[in-house]
Amino acid sequence: MDNHIQDEKLNEIDYTLNQWQHEMTQELTNMKAILSKLQCRRRDDNKSEQMINPNTSEYLILESESLQVPKSGSRPYFKVAIEDPQKVGDAINAHIIYKVRTKTNSPSFRSSEFVVARRYRDFLWLYNQLTLGNPGVIVPPVPEKHALGRFQDDFVESRRVALERCLQKIVAHPMLYGDPDLKVFLESESFNVEKRQRRAEPESSKMSFMRSFGETISNAATSPFTKFVEVDEWFESKKNQLDALEAQLKGLLKSVEGVVKQRKELGSATSDFGESMFPLASAELNRTLSTHLMVLGEIQKKMKELHEQQAQYDIITLENTIDEYIRIIGSIRIAFNARVKVYQAYQQADSELQKKNVLFEKVKIQQKNKPEKLVSWQQEINEIKSRVEELQQEFQDISKLIKNELDRFDKEKVEDFRDSVEQFLRSMIEHQKQIIALWETYFEQTDGLEEEEC
Repeated sequence: MDNHIQDEKLNEIDYTLNQWQHEMTQELTNMKAILSKLQCRRRDDNKSEQMINPNTSEYLILESESLQVPKSGSRPYFKVAIEDPQKVGDAINAHIIYKVRTKTNSPSFRSSEFVVARRYRDFLWLYNQLTLGNPGVIVPPVPEKHALGRFQDDFVESRRVALERCLQKIVAHPMLYGDPDLKVFLESESFNVEKRQRRAEPESSKMSFMRSFGETISNAATSPFTKFVEVDEWFESKKNQLDALEAQLKGLLKSVEGVVKQRKELGSATSDFGESMFPLASAELNRTLSTHLMVLGEIQKKMKELHEQQAQYDIITLENTIDEYIRIIGSIRIAFNARVKVYQAYQQADSELQKKNVLFEKVKIQQKNKPEKLVSWQQEINEIKSRVEELQQEFQDISKLIKNELDRFDKEKVEDFRDSVEQFLRSMIEHQKQIIALWETYFEQTDGLEEEEC
């Protein structure tokens, strides 16, 4: 009777495990099919883009000399990697140092390959410098500053990946790769000295990320024309789209963070489940059932590591991309604010011109016998008029630049999210393969135990 009950238990375990294996195999097949569809769609999109515009690598050259965008065909080669993060400093001043390795064929640099050491606040300095020096350009943002958990291995690796991605986008940008501040950041051996000799550095290491955003545009509020009424429907539509996209991305980020948390909790629960098998196996008198329970417990403990690995892949593939684009929307708003600042300066100069014209009409009546004063007034009005025309042209140029930047943003967004989804699916497929392989070891280790018992 006891043997019959034990046989039933073993049959139930085998049936359950076979069901799990079948379900995971089916899930793996479905994910492969989705990945194949994504790859086919990518090839179709690339063909369509080439048919529509064979010169997609060309960036529009603006009318203003100061805002010219170089043709991408003449861009030098850059390969940037961030390596070997190391914790340095004492308990109070501890921080992470990253090695930034650059390979390039640009003649502007001292050599074709060089490595420098940089910390987080140096990356934030670079972001602020590029934003200040390139109004209207969407500068790729650095990851946000964190006070808690910043020395944990998973966080350090996640930040390393985000910083590397940020730098790679900067050197690929047609208006940023030649910036002198980028050159100093990438190759200077005396960086702390050189950066102080350049534009004033904000105390960014003591600020939150969004406050550092505000630092770059604080001067915009000094104009008396603080209220800005949008004059271009295209920009108003884009602002609404960005607000909606930001809300959607924040909701998606919260969901992915929930999935990551659940994976980690599942790993811990699986390990606890495996641990509970061991005392049960030790107490079991039937050797075959005891072995089944021991093998099952070991597999459950190993499963924890797989779930934790997948949680980290979720962060690297999906969470980092979503978080990056939420921060890019912040950079887009800075570009919009730079345009507002130019418009306010233009309106202020135009208002001053109107006042001068009104006064000039009065002066012409009062000083009609003093032509030398009228000439002086006319010269001053002409100077203000030239300034108004310059600011008007600058406003038109920065508006055109931002439109080009947003076109670039839309294209990169599609590519980046498609790549992230593909990488996520690949990691999930590999994860499921490893789980299936782990369950198969169960059958390998328990096969033939019933015959031995007999």
